[in-house]
This record gives sequence, C-alpha cells and structure tokens, in this order.
Amino acid sequence: MKDFLWKVLLKSGLSPETTYLPKAVHPCHVRAPDMSIPAALAEARMVIFGAVDELRERIGLDPQTIDILITANSIFCPTPSLASMVVNRYKLRKDIQAYHLGGMGCANGTIGVNLVRDMLKAHPNSRLLFVCTEVVSYCAYPGNDKARMVANAIFRMGATAVLFSNRPSDGCVAKYVLDHAVRVHAAASDTAFNSMSWSPDPEGINGIFLSKCIVEEAGKTIEDVLRAITPRVMTWAQYGQAALHEGRRRLLGAPLPPYRPDYTRTRIDHFLVHAGGYAVLKGLQEGLGLPSAAMIPSFAALREYGNTSSSTTWYALGYTEACEGVKKGQRVFQLGVGGGMKGGANVWRALRDVDGSGHAAWAHLRGRRITEADLPRGIDKDVCRHPRAVQLMAMATAFPMGPGGPGGVGAGPEGALLDNPLEAPVEIDYADEH
Repeated sequence: MKDFLWKVLLKSGLSPETTYLPKAVHPCHVRAPDMSIPAALAEARMVIFGAVDELRERIGLDPQTIDILITANSIFCPTPSLASMVVNRYKLRKDIQAYHLGGMGCANGTIGVNLVRDMLKAHPNSRLLFVCTEVVSYCAYPGNDKARMVANAIFRMGATAVLFSNRPSDGCVAKYVLDHAVRVHAAASDTAFNSMSWSPDPEGINGIFLSKCIVEEAGKTIEDVLRAITPRVMTWAQYGQAALHEGRRRLLGAPLPPYRPDYTRTRIDHFLVHAGGYAVLKGLQEGLGLPSAAMIPSFAALREYGNTSSSTTWYALGYTEACEGVKKGQRVFQLGVGGGMKGGANVWRALRDVDGSGHAAWAHLRGRRITEADLPRGIDKDVCRHPRAVQLMAMATAFPMGPGGPGGVGAGPEGALLDNPLEAPVEIDYADEH
C-alpha cells in the first residue's frame, strides 16, 4: 500500500517543495493523523482568514461594506457554519446575507458563480465576498482502500477570497465583467452520481472515494458544458464553418462528428481548467483540443498547490495574471468539474490591463513563466521529472502510511502554509474590485 501511494504521488504532477498539508496529518509531524473537528477548524481558520486578510490588505477592503457572503467547502460542514465563522472573525454587519455551499465538490468555485450572479441581480448596489477552500485534515483517509487513498496524494491546503460587486461606483476599478456562465448537473446518471463520494470503506473508515470511471464521467459532463457555452464564444468565421459542417453532416449525410471549433481561435484568450489531477487535466485538454501552452496555468496550479478543490481555477487565474498578463478586452475561460457529477464554465472579460504582481501565492516566481520542462510530469511528453523521486521512495520505508501520505514534503516549519500568504485573487462580477 505504501508503494501504491508513493507511485501515485510521483505521477500526480505535484511538486514536493511547494504543496502543503496541515500539521495535523503531516507524516513529518505526527505518527497518527488528527482528523478531529478542532484540528479541522484550526486549518479552516488558517486558510480562510489568510485568504481574506490578504484580500483586505491588497485592496483596502472594509468588512462593513460587504453585503453578501458565500463560503464553499464540500466535506467539512461544522456548526456554526464556516460562513458564520467568517462573520464572527470580521464582525460583519447584522444584515449580512451569509450562505455556505457544502457537498458540491471541486466544481463549486466555478458553478458557485451562478449563485453569485443571481444574488447580485437580486440585490443591486451590493458587494459579495466568495471564499473557496477544502479542509484537508478532515478528509484524510487512514485506511487501505486504494480508491480512497488516491485523494491523500493529490488534495492539498489552499483557499481563495474573491470580491464581486454591482455597485456603479466600483466600475472604475473592476478587473472583469462576467459575460457568460453555464452549469450542468449530471446526477441523473447513476454512474456519474456514484463516481465520487465521501463514504466509508468496507471497514467503516470514511474517505473520498474516486471510482475508475471518474475521468470518463468528468469528460461527459464537460462535453455537456461545452455544448452549452461554445456557441457563445465562437467567432463569425466559426459560425460559418459550423453551418457548412452541419449542412454536410445533416443534409448530405456525410459521416462527420458534430462541429467542434478550434478553441484557441475563439474569442477566448486564457484558459483556467480545474487542476483535479494529472489525468483529469490531460482528459480536459484532449476534450478541448488545447495545446500545452494553453494548459500551463492549470498545470502550474497543480504543481505549486496541488488539488485545492473549489479554488483551483482561481489559483490558475492568479498565475495567469502574475506570469502571463491579462490585457483589456481579453476573455478568460474558467472551466470546473466535480463530484455529483457537476460542471460549469464562466467567461470573464477584462475591463482593464490586469496587474497580477500583487498575488502573494505567485510572488515567488517573480513573473517568470513556468514551462513544460519545469513540471514534475510532462504534458506533451509523459515523462516523470520528479526531482526527489529516489528520496521519496526511500521515505516510504521511513514513515508509516498516514492520511497525508507522501505529500507536503516541502511544508513550512509548522507543516502547513505559514510563510507563504494564501492566494486571494480579486475577481469582480458586474463591476468591482479594489
């Protein structure tokens, strides 16, 4: 079992130096994992408050100006809620509308934007704070079921805090406006519904179950998402190509598949794909037909921070802003998928040139772009370049197999993300950002 988990890590696409596990389940700090509620709350406070504090400092956000709060964490849902925890920490107003989204998986950070949009439509002249995370310590699995052990190797600590607004006064400082948002829910299919779950193994030990068909089901869900969003991002030339293609296929009976445009030639300039794991990213890349260069932000997020669940695409946005740059008028395509099976896509249009140099999560790169040669596992050439492969395999015999497994070898002095401030991309719907 140890060898299995270490092999998963070596092929996961995660860096051993930059991904982090909480001290409570870090094999370098504890012999037995602490998956208790106090440990989970401590982790939640660390990542959520870290992200919100970074956002407040960067844009000078006054908590009293927040009208709506949405928190997203799939598995750990304490009482009082994580939303209430944020209200208490920052002493938000008594008329705050606070909601917590649980049990919605990795897609939550993307499809949650639908709720953000609807809430702002219903409440003019408002600001909304959207916080995404996944509490890793509570989800750790100490058992021996391989289908549940994989999550130990790919899920890591992280959180994002995103500010949205429809205040007219915020329009002059907004980064993006939401052009399109779609979501798909495939839970009517039993196979899709059962492909991922938080459930007990035969011995009664809870863990994140990932079935062998999860990549296939994710692909089907993304197909439905693309079917809905693609006509909204095509160029006029592609509309003409589509008409000719479908005419040949339907009227002349030509044996052709449904029309699929070259997404690099649509109105999309940047792609943010859910970094659920190496296989997930490769599957989504194939489905979109994207070149490796367009996938670098997502593979960079996977390398530096692992699968941070609902916040992965926001980490990818931070990389895009900090290292690639987003110019006024460019469109950013955000694509998420997660258990349920659920998927969604958002298209953001930049209202100004975006300066991403303030992203603390990517400050260590100093604007340097990550290349395929920098990745632990190649995109075009499937080569494992893990810099510490020999050492990690040797460590398998030195440490017992814990829920953190082999991950987080590069964790900070407390076995968690302490020295590196958390990502807090300032995304704005309909208008605002500071």
